[in-house]
Amino acid sequence: MRPKLIAQNKKSLLDSNIVKEALEGKRRYAFINVWRSIDNENTVKNPPLACVDATTTTIDELRMFKIHYIDRVGENYFISPPAASGRREHGWYYYPEMTMDEVILLKQWDSRGAVACGAHSDGEEEKNGEKDKTSTFAIHSAFIDPTYGEDAPPRKSIEVRCVAIWDEP
Repeated sequence: MRPKLIAQNKKSLLDSNIVKEALEGKRRYAFINVWRSIDNENTVKNPPLACVDATTTTIDELRMFKIHYIDRVGENYFISPPAASGRREHGWYYYPEMTMDEVILLKQWDSRGAVACGAHSDGEEEKNGEKDKTSTFAIHSAFIDPTYGEDAPPRKSIEVRCVAIWDEP
């Protein structure tokens, strides 16, 4: 996955040298989505968003699929059920009844994540004799919460993608 320069009035919002250094591995970069409700009358009940604990998955459970755009091909991941891999259950977390004042930051890709650096699972890569628990991405999904009836108001939400680039790798 490569960052794409975003132009506004023909002037880049990102310095091309900084982007080049990130792509060369001289700087850490991450794509981060900011997700929140835009409903000022109801909390999120149907369907809320849940995230998988990255330390409860392995790369063998990921299923990559390609997304074909006009100008490029991207990729994304699904996760297979733990029963298919013979592993323990995945840890899922969610924030019930989120309000407009609360946000979730979803890491879409982190160049310093263990899987991005070639480890078999996030939380597995050894650095200086210790396990690095930096996740590469946040596997997430909406789900039907059975504690709310079918008459729960539908979720109204927005998600915005940001890029963060650090000075160090």
